[in-house]
Amino acid sequence: MSESNLNYKNKRILQIIPNMEIGGAERTVLEITSFLKDTEFSSLVLTSGGKLIGELEKENIEVIKLKIDKKNPYSILKNFFLFIKIFREKKINLVHVRSRAPAWSAIFAAKKIGIPVLTTWHGHVSNSSFIKKIYNSIMLKGDAVIANSAYTAERISKIYNIDLNKIDIISRGVNVESFERSKFSNTEISNIKKMWSVDDNKIIILFPARLTRWKGHLVTIEAINLLKKEKFFDQVIFLFAGEKAGAENYIKKLNSIITKFKLQENIKLVERIENMPLAYHASDVVLSPSIEPEPFGRIPIEAQAAGKTIIASDHGAVKDTIKNGNNFTGFKVKPNDPQALSIAIKQSIIMDKKDLTKMHERAISNVKNNFSLENMCKKTLEVYKRLLISE
Repeated sequence: MSESNLNYKNKRILQIIPNMEIGGAERTVLEITSFLKDTEFSSLVLTSGGKLIGELEKENIEVIKLKIDKKNPYSILKNFFLFIKIFREKKINLVHVRSRAPAWSAIFAAKKIGIPVLTTWHGHVSNSSFIKKIYNSIMLKGDAVIANSAYTAERISKIYNIDLNKIDIISRGVNVESFERSKFSNTEISNIKKMWSVDDNKIIILFPARLTRWKGHLVTIEAINLLKKEKFFDQVIFLFAGEKAGAENYIKKLNSIITKFKLQENIKLVERIENMPLAYHASDVVLSPSIEPEPFGRIPIEAQAAGKTIIASDHGAVKDTIKNGNNFTGFKVKPNDPQALSIAIKQSIIMDKKDLTKMHERAISNVKNNFSLENMCKKTLEVYKRLLISE
């Protein structure tokens, strides 16, 4: 059947994700379902719960709340029968699943009743053990697989011996307009600085990331310690922003090292930030110094979209999201290297203002041209249509 002869008006797409807490995959579900509202498709979300459910409901997106976030074999088997029932009752035409545990249930349920199913691989593609490799392989058993970056696609291809041409690469996208400086008043920016207890005259270097070792907090503290002798050092404040609940032991370790280096006046640990665009505009430099490759990493493209200086580890998807050469859009540094990170931080602070402005302009253009929300949504819609045509 040709696309011109296919009526998508009553086609119902179900997104399945374990929870709708605030994260890259979860935010993508919200963005895709919102986009689908303006197309011929109907969109639904099946999830266990989460803070972003409120935003889905504001968009009048139907949410089915069921406990589907368990990984044990009993829950997976139970969900297989539950999903068959839901797919039939809700008259689902296509299933899009974004996590491994529900994928084990959803893929076989969709195949059982003959509807197309695809997956998006958002996380790390690891080869740590035979059992984990088998468990993860379910993400490749649908009718199509989307990788969130060229790096993720290459890892899938290498580890699972799959032709790259069989993987749809659709990079994470952001709405550049929501990151424009004009969206925020001077008062809003001043207020968030007050919330952080930071003076207006300070140079703010923001490090927004989960409080976990692989994000690079330890190497960042070492890099900060190497900057102590710089003339600008007393004017700089580093903000480590992340969810503190559940990270108490790691926070103790960070505070111990901060105290050891006598950096208590220069580093602040603050809670996870809800309004990231505002936080970027209250900051001068943004860090993403992960010691393991990011499958995608939204911080580098969000910081660029806001026209801010980004410093990130040069591995994973960052190799593509930050541009090199004469038209560079940010700083890429050797991973887990305090010296390299400290040099990049220094360069970002002392950089000529005209050169800085030009870099920021290039960064915004980079995101508009390559990592826009509209582009991500349109490419995803193309995969949906392809699968429905071949249905």
